[in-house]
Amino acid sequence: MYDTAYPSLIAQQLNLDYVNRSKPTNSNHKIARMILSHDNYQPGDIVLAEWTSTRRHEWRSEHGWTGSNMATYPHGSGTYEDHYYQQGPGQWEYNGVYTALKEVILAQTFLKSNNINYMFTFFPDEVLCSFLLKNPDEYIGAMLKIIDWNQFLLFDKHGFVEWCRINNYEFEPDGNHPAPSAHRHGADYILKNFKINE
Repeated sequence: MYDTAYPSLIAQQLNLDYVNRSKPTNSNHKIARMILSHDNYQPGDIVLAEWTSTRRHEWRSEHGWTGSNMATYPHGSGTYEDHYYQQGPGQWEYNGVYTALKEVILAQTFLKSNNINYMFTFFPDEVLCSFLLKNPDEYIGAMLKIIDWNQFLLFDKHGFVEWCRINNYEFEPDGNHPAPSAHRHGADYILKNFKINE
């Protein structure tokens, strides 16, 4: 799958080596952590990050990093996840959106300070369609001003998965992930609309 994903196809078109650090069900926390903790950036590297669902989170404990997904955690289990999503901050859109924006700012600040070329996009439309982006309070409004939106590529104002649905591109049997043919369309769109190697 990863060899047919649009970042790999873009790397092939630009004659670049492709290093995939993504994992299924990564959270925005983990995406930013992986960008900051990668210790082998080289001149000419390009980071392409696709920000994901605001319903996924990651925590550090004495056992290491633990990821959680609102859609798949064991409901009614009485675990920390159960309390987080049912009674804690995980139940509110605000927490997911402002956390996602903070991770974007953190990753962006790191990449800029280290002169690493990058492009950001979104997978789902959760952040883009949030009430909070259209009606930000002072805190979220300030974060929106900090983000360099010129380094984002949106697919006709959408995240990748919603753009694929709108265009009736093929999906994998799970119905949630665009198929390789859709990724080819995505790669073509990015190469046409974003100067990724500047």
